[in-house]
Amino acid sequence: MSYGTVKVNQITTSTQTVTVDNLVQSSAATTFTALQTLNAGLAVDGPYKQAAEAVSALDIDLSTGNYFTKTISGNSTFTFSNPPSSGTVGSFTLELTHSSGTVTWPSSVKFPADTAPTLTTGKTHLFVFVTDDGGSRYRGAALADYVN
Repeated sequence: MSYGTVKVNQITTSTQTVTVDNLVQSSAATTFTALQTLNAGLAVDGPYKQAAEAVSALDIDLSTGNYFTKTISGNSTFTFSNPPSSGTVGSFTLELTHSSGTVTWPSSVKFPADTAPTLTTGKTHLFVFVTDDGGSRYRGAALADYVN
């Protein structure tokens, strides 16, 4: 059996013509800078990376990522902005380093038993939030009191 290369410039079917001149196979990583819709699903075989987004104020902008970090040293009231539209699930993680103060969450956040967790100062806490109704409600969960 022999192997070789076949160059195809155009494929024509009974209903359409597809030009493939710019079709390139590459083993290099591809970076997408805009939203990509993959209706057939996505299979990931290998590591997945997400940049940690440092929150500068107290608003967590969900259009910028899904893993956020924040250090607080006083009373802090968080807000969440730009959730995905209703019917689309959106989730994010907040890694909170807490040296002092209290944390107030948006009224749309519902923790188990409708009670926000008690946080120990001088520790790091992980919070996971999920919404499927455009941000009208976030279900929150906490992993609290990690040693810094």
